Amino acid sequence: MPQAIYVQQGEAIDYTPGSNVAAGQVVVQGDFVGVAKQPIAANTPGALAVEGIFDVVKSAVTFTAGVAVFWDADGNPVGGTAGTGAATTTASGNKFMGFAVAAAGETATTVRVSLRSVESTAHETVGLADLADVGPVTYTAGKILVADGDSFESVAVSGDATLGSDGALTLNAAHQEQAVLIPIAALGAGADLTATIQFAHPRAVTLVSVGYLAAGTDFGTIDGGNTSVFAVTDGGGNAIVTKTYNAGTQPVASALNDLGALDGTHKVLTAAETVSLAITNGATAKTPAGYLVIRYIPTNA
Repeated sequence: MPQAIYVQQGEAIDYTPGSNVAAGQVVVQGDFVGVAKQPIAANTPGALAVEGIFDVVKSAVTFTAGVAVFWDADGNPVGGTAGTGAATTTASGNKFMGFAVAAAGETATTVRVSLRSVESTAHETVGLADLADVGPVTYTAGKILVADGDSFESVAVSGDATLGSDGALTLNAAHQEQAVLIPIAALGAGADLTATIQFAHPRAVTLVSVGYLAAGTDFGTIDGGNTSVFAVTDGGGNAIVTKTYNAGTQPVASALNDLGALDGTHKVLTAAETVSLAITNGATAKTPAGYLVIRYIPTNA
């Protein structure tokens, strides 16, 4: 026996209703929308048109030419009986029936429709979710498709970077951060370091912290009358941070000494802007050799 036998053209299909069907009545079978072109008595073979141009009763919405038309089985037709069914532009909960071939205003009683439910968008349109190797996709900004062994899944970038909806990949601040250690010579009792350029970067940077890593133990005698002052300034001579060691605030030998909170404005440097360090020691205060430790985050530009 053949696997398929030609029956008829596809503009109409055979239909035997369980109850009387009036001429022009819209009939829905699953996702299939047809129209009876003439009356069909109950339990009597007839036919439904599934292609063609029809003027269909509509709800109080505006149609533009070419817009998808859906059949709302309990919709309220303009000028008709509420709840008896009407064409609408709302897809949710309704059945695709075709496309408007002409505009129809909100108060119009009908819309001219090219009946095409046989080409239902629910069955003819292929999306990512229809592919066997792609899992459900929620289209969340910043997510990417990643193979998980037997399919692709939409997952967020995690770890040391974030991904924006525009595709821009940004390293988390902790991994953007860089550090530099700049050697500083020892200063004897009462000796000073005049403001001297220690750092610059070809890109604009934001300083995170500035510290002094003491490589020795001899700070001499630091007290109220013999202080040791570390002053860090930008290229315009503005104070980025100043730290004063005295009787109550002593530096820690052989350790990294943080110089304190940075000025919110002047810690932001333009490209190639310099950073200078000055050290002023009292008569008995000393500074062992060490390193100026600068943590910073450069811009991407």
